Amino acid sequence: MRADASTGSGNVAALEGRLRQARIQLNDWATCVSAKTTKGQAEIQKLSGEVSADEQRIARSQPADAAANASSRVGQHGRLVDVWA
Repeated sequence: MRADASTGSGNVAALEGRLRQARIQLNDWATCVSAKTTKGQAEIQKLSGEVSADEQRIARSQPADAAANASSRVGQHGRLVDVWA
């Protein structure tokens, strides 16, 4: 089951964890002796697709999360910085 990153930052954290694991597995497959085999190439392609899809989901969710985080900080002293000062 795939998490929908648009439903909140908790899902983004889950996606980032999955992305980290997929990158580790991809690196393992890409550097092992089986990387040149048919099975190795198929696994590398599958993992590459998962990495790309998760990166896109995370990227799409970040603008929404940034806006939600900024609006939740309104009125909280000491948390906002005036960059024009």
